[in-house]
Amino acid sequence: MTADDREKLLLSDTLVPDLFITQYMSSLTASSIRIYLMLLMNRGSFGKMDVKTISKKLGFTQAEVEEQLFYLTSAGLLEQSEDGTLLLVDIKAREVDRYIDSKENSGLEMPPQHRDPATTRLSASIADTFFAGHMGYIWYRFIDESSSVFKLDQNVIYALFTNLQERRKLFGKNTRPAEELREKWCNRGVHSEKDLEKVLGEDRKVEECRDSLGKKRRKALDDVDLEYIRTWMLTYKMEPDVPAFLYTYLRKDKDIEKVSMKQMDEILQEWFSHNIHTVDEAKNYELKKQAADRTQAMTTFCGELFRKRLDGPDLKIIEKWANTDCWEEPIVRFAYETLHKFMGTITLSAVDERLQLWKENGVASVTKAKQFEAEQKRKNKEAYQERKYASPAGASPDVTYMENEYTREHLDSRERESMDVLDALLKDE
Repeated sequence: MTADDREKLLLSDTLVPDLFITQYMSSLTASSIRIYLMLLMNRGSFGKMDVKTISKKLGFTQAEVEEQLFYLTSAGLLEQSEDGTLLLVDIKAREVDRYIDSKENSGLEMPPQHRDPATTRLSASIADTFFAGHMGYIWYRFIDESSSVFKLDQNVIYALFTNLQERRKLFGKNTRPAEELREKWCNRGVHSEKDLEKVLGEDRKVEECRDSLGKKRRKALDDVDLEYIRTWMLTYKMEPDVPAFLYTYLRKDKDIEKVSMKQMDEILQEWFSHNIHTVDEAKNYELKKQAADRTQAMTTFCGELFRKRLDGPDLKIIEKWANTDCWEEPIVRFAYETLHKFMGTITLSAVDERLQLWKENGVASVTKAKQFEAEQKRKNKEAYQERKYASPAGASPDVTYMENEYTREHLDSRERESMDVLDALLKDE
């Protein structure tokens, strides 16, 4: 920097237009504001200003400078010539031109406020309600554009000002928040009061879902999270309490420690494809899904255990075990092994009879089943011993209807043989 340049900096001032402060600055980043002020200060002082020069003066990377210049260009504050020179837009001159164009002596069509009594009354009402009777001409033009260009009903325009005031976004000379809200509503198809009621109802659902899910997750939701929520509410048509229910379901029932929004979105897509939109519908769907999973798992298990092709009656028994009796695979296997000790061919109906016997006696686990079977074996042994050593004469003194075919000794011998076979079966392995 030369001595002359240094002297110029000491004696010069940089004028910032009020229009920039009121209408543009609130929507810009700190970096883009710094670049704008640098361009404003160097207008006509240091020659050409390009990306490389700004990067060097402000300590930004060239990529950062190009990004911020894009924002300034999109906001209408900056233009770039063919040779790469950056040119500031004279926003004051542009605003004056717009104002002059609205005058009758320009030969152009007058804004609707000058020819539409309804728009005139609306403008007066908004001026009295929101600006204490002193509304700037930029707001008159905003109302005109909202009615003639964006085709918004008068009630919608009034509601727009009400919304801005409630959110504390209504500033005397800054129409940028109002323009952004108007564009947002128009992009969502708002033109009439009915359209607006629908959109505001959707927004309330989004806010309700955001609050309930935020409490469950115990953290503030960022813009990416909010985009997921908007998709769930507006596209999947979920009720606001469904995502919070899903989060709890995944944490507690599925034992997932960290539940991501992407995981939730995949499940909500599945629910949406099955026309599920409420918590009750989601609960019923998951219960049926779990029942189907249990039935399928039990069917696969029984096919391997019994080594046979399962038919219709078998499948009914399996479904009952999985969803009505809620038997687990280990206890079914133990029932099969218990019957296998004294039966050659084991059927599902035979196993079901044994399981029902256990259920009637309060048996619900393999441990309890082993205790029950051991106790039954002990009782059978005692009964057998009593019968074995009882007096044959006392059991049946006369068998007159068999005297012609069997002798007493023959009958006693057959009974002892039966007892010996039973005794062998009841012996411990």
